[in-house]
Amino acid sequence: MANVIASYRQRNNLTQQDVANELHVDKSYISRVESGQKPLTQMMCSAALNNTTDAQMLNDVAYEMTEGYAQPTASDRVYDGHRLAFMYRIEREIEEFMSVLKANRLDKHPEHTTDQELEGLKLMIAELQDVLFEGTSFVNCLINDYGLTPQQLNANRDARLKMQRRI
Repeated sequence: MANVIASYRQRNNLTQQDVANELHVDKSYISRVESGQKPLTQMMCSAALNNTTDAQMLNDVAYEMTEGYAQPTASDRVYDGHRLAFMYRIEREIEEFMSVLKANRLDKHPEHTTDQELEGLKLMIAELQDVLFEGTSFVNCLINDYGLTPQQLNANRDARLKMQRRI
């Protein structure tokens, strides 16, 4: 989590005191988090989710809070962060996932799955994780490029789902 706070500060030209104010702790605690001596607390994570619009920070905090069940953001050092690069990568990942999805049977009860079928399911899950990873990174890129906030997008999505009577 230390790198998350430090990269958030760098991306947004913030001081440790600025971040401490957002997360409702003192500056020395932020310093210790960045040095790996202290963890982010649940209260700090909640404050981050409520007080920042930085999509990458929100996603990284969600990853920490869910102990890895949310998808982490792409590393700026490894991936080309341009929205067109994301578009091509996610298209490729979706195609790979669809080809693996078609090769697996999901109608079979799990207790009757053979070892070979289980390996196929593991591959399918790995491909879906690749889609989610690229998709999350693409969303974060679009949010940052167009000055949107995750809160705006969630409100739009929730309204659409209510109209469709899905929530």
